Amino acid sequence: MAPKAEIVKRGSSKLSYKLQRELELLPGQLEDLEAKLEALQAQVADAAFFSQPHEQTQKVLADLSQAEQELEQAFERWEYLEGLKNGA
Repeated sequence: MAPKAEIVKRGSSKLSYKLQRELELLPGQLEDLEAKLEALQAQVADAAFFSQPHEQTQKVLADLSQAEQELEQAFERWEYLEGLKNGA
């Protein structure tokens, strides 16, 4: 009798509905975050930006920092979900 071939099961690369839906929505969210970031960067790049009251400039700079973090986290999440989808 010939030995049975070993069957190697790979982890499922199929995402749950919830994760698939999240992955589908992420590109739009990334675009929105990039647009928000560009708008904030344009404000900071304006020559008159730092002549505004300190409180106002600090708020914009804080918003800019927050937008950068949100964009980075969204990209990391997208990469993670793509990796799951592709079985990586």
